[in-house]
Amino acid sequence: MTTTRQFRCEDLFRFNNVNLDPLTETYQMSFYLQYLSTWPDFFQAEAHPSGNLMGYVMGKAEGEGELWHGHVTAVTVAPEYRRNRIANKLMGRLEEGSEAAKGNFVDLFVRKSNALAIGMYKG
Repeated sequence: MTTTRQFRCEDLFRFNNVNLDPLTETYQMSFYLQYLSTWPDFFQAEAHPSGNLMGYVMGKAEGEGELWHGHVTAVTVAPEYRRNRIANKLMGRLEEGSEAAKGNFVDLFVRKSNALAIGMYKG
């Protein structure tokens, strides 16, 4: 059984199987650490029973007033674990976090060429 949990600092040294993929946007280490320290509830990981990371979602809360919302910065699943609804599960956790933070909606940006992601988000 897999586990959805908060992303941890040590995960930064174990997520190459997820990040080294042409569809995944990668950032500098300081960027991940900023999200982890500022919006820990919006940074979730899906872990295999073996401890391997299967995927993660990284987001934040932003805006003002009625425009206060959750934002998805990255959601990605390692190629070997795709098509198992892991991204949907991670997105659900981020949406729950946004609701808990009194967000009015969740937004994200996706490459126009990423038809698989667009289909998942529309669903």
